[in-house]
Amino acid sequence: MANQTLLLSRRIIPQPTITLSSPRSQVPDESIIREQVLSTHNYDGRKFNTNVILSIAENILSVKMGIGEEAGVEKLNQLEELINYENLPSHIRQLSFEIASAGLNSSLNNEHSTTIHILRMLCSYDWEDKMVLILAAFSINIIYGQLYCSGHGNIIRQAMAQKLELHLNQKPVVDCISCVLRLTKCVVELKQTMPSSNYSTPQSIISALPIATYRIGRSVVATSYSPPPNDELIEELTTSTATILHTFSSELEKKRAEESYEALKRALYYNSSSKSEVFRLMFNVKDGEMLFEDKGLNDWNSTRLVLLITQGHHISELRIQFLNFFARHANTRLLWIPIAQNNDASWTTEDEQQFKKLSSKTRFYWLNDPQKMISPQFIRFVKEQLFPYFQMGGEPIIVSLDQQGRIVHPNIMHMIQIWAYKYIEENTLGVQGIYNITALVEKELKKGTSSINREIPEIKDMISVLVGDINQKIVAWTQDIEKRIQNLREQSTPYDKEREKFLWQQEPNCSLDLVVGRYGRNVHLDYVMQNWFDREDYIFLYGGNDINWVREFTSKLHRLASKIQLKVELAYVGKNKMIRSIIDKENMSYCALKSSYSIWRFWTRLQSMFLSRIYYLDEINHFGEECNDEILHGLKKLLAYEGKNTIIEGWAVLSKGKKMVVCGHGAKILQVINDYEIWKENIATKGFDEAFKDHHEMLTSSSSSLKRHSCCALEYSTTLNKIPENEKCSECSYRMHKFVTFTCCHGHDIDSDED
Repeated sequence: MANQTLLLSRRIIPQPTITLSSPRSQVPDESIIREQVLSTHNYDGRKFNTNVILSIAENILSVKMGIGEEAGVEKLNQLEELINYENLPSHIRQLSFEIASAGLNSSLNNEHSTTIHILRMLCSYDWEDKMVLILAAFSINIIYGQLYCSGHGNIIRQAMAQKLELHLNQKPVVDCISCVLRLTKCVVELKQTMPSSNYSTPQSIISALPIATYRIGRSVVATSYSPPPNDELIEELTTSTATILHTFSSELEKKRAEESYEALKRALYYNSSSKSEVFRLMFNVKDGEMLFEDKGLNDWNSTRLVLLITQGHHISELRIQFLNFFARHANTRLLWIPIAQNNDASWTTEDEQQFKKLSSKTRFYWLNDPQKMISPQFIRFVKEQLFPYFQMGGEPIIVSLDQQGRIVHPNIMHMIQIWAYKYIEENTLGVQGIYNITALVEKELKKGTSSINREIPEIKDMISVLVGDINQKIVAWTQDIEKRIQNLREQSTPYDKEREKFLWQQEPNCSLDLVVGRYGRNVHLDYVMQNWFDREDYIFLYGGNDINWVREFTSKLHRLASKIQLKVELAYVGKNKMIRSIIDKENMSYCALKSSYSIWRFWTRLQSMFLSRIYYLDEINHFGEECNDEILHGLKKLLAYEGKNTIIEGWAVLSKGKKMVVCGHGAKILQVINDYEIWKENIATKGFDEAFKDHHEMLTSSSSSLKRHSCCALEYSTTLNKIPENEKCSECSYRMHKFVTFTCCHGHDIDSDED
């Protein structure tokens, strides 16, 4: 191998078409240089381990230029490793010899020609490999005098090394070679793009590779000359190389960012070993550094954790109050991550002040230094993958992670608004319906042996023993399964899409129980309302913004109830603060929602239920233009009655206990009450609720005058990807108009106390 010569390509390589003048100032211009450089290139597909060669060359150069550790025996042995690496010794040796010979025997005037000659020697390699081989050959010349001191070629290299020792520590030369080394490393890293990355090298970078290779070769040749080149000329080469390096470095940063982003996506969606691995991609935190409070990267691998992600620092105090309750009681930790909205993700002084103000009111975790710790790729992920699809307006989202750090639900905010945390977390897994197996077995055994009871009287005892043995085995098996399930439950999260789907499957119809929340759902109405449910009372929930309608509705309903000696309960659940105070003052009815928070919770929960139901129906392929889902239809009505752009005077819901009977516009409800004489005969046979409902439906289908109701509005977020093209009014079935409204809530989710 030591006697091998460089294998040049058999293809004919075009020769330079111009004759160089001797003065340096007359070196060809850029376009001619480019033409000559391209003429040397005849890549035939050959490859080698670029990283190994570059790493060895970098170690040698760094040590000899005084920017690395002093070379010991191991460092010097790397030279032997380099020149004996695989099938490259002849190439590197001959190339280093050419550089050494040019440096000793040539003048400064032909460095361009020497560079072109070197590139022609490397015609069969691609541009990145040429750069590495040039640096490797140069590093051999630098320390060759310390090894292998026999033979004519070695004498030349040893002399070259001695000459280089005299000026290699000069600052201009060190700066030049350092710049060349950085450019080479940058180009090599840029080439080695991850196969799964969306990054592709732009044509501008590909076009710049030939000249970049030329600059590297020319810099190496120039610094190899003896006597050493003029500092001004070396600085000129350094400047031109640095300009190319800047272009490549910028593109390399884009590539690194793209690869980091793709790695984060894979970890969050598909493949991750632990939350700490995901955290390393999400946050700029090193091992041993505290992530939040006194917890490091590895302290959360076995803890249930969800991410509260906000758009900037806009989160209402009402929502903080709700999330504080969840964080305090649920068996799940809540980590707040505010995403800055500026293009450069920077924080303003106002942002910092707002963060400090709000964080002091929270009971959940937050990053020690979110401005510095949140990685750019995670900010991009949130803005591209989460906010556009799972955020309602500017509201926060809560992303649920499993124990490996993968996303199992992109936004559980609606889920935890609808159902109580205990109901979600408990009974997520379990063994059901197997404890009655022995009874069935015993029944079948007795049935099958009934004909031989007289002949074998002891058959009953035999059956009892057999059933007992079966029962013991089933109990033991069940206990083992329950232990496994408990371990699995502790290692998993109930806040995932499958759990939400299961919870919806337990809601068969649009009951008042579902709307106000009871029995495993979040409870928002007080003890008085709960008693109405338990007694199966007739209940009217109502709302509206017209005090005259409220007065007329409550007074006429009270008179009707007194007239027919019927116990009817009324509860105002509207948002209007002024009407609520008048109702209390005049004792017109019961105000079920006593505070701004209870109003916010009630209506925000209905909005969450509406969105979650849409996702569920879409998941089971039941959502579309003609969707007649009872729960969704009822939610649409309620939300349309109390929407921000609604000017409806009033509305009411009649229920018997938790069963919803009628949900209607205020004018139509009043008309039913006024028409009591028409439908009163049906009460005896159908009951008050069904008689009321039948007349209401008759008015809906037959009275054109009652179809001219005041305007109601149903709001969809534009980020929701399942908005129907045509929406019909729940009251009159006319096609609703579609508007685009830009709403700023100034950090508040909903107007909970409208006047």
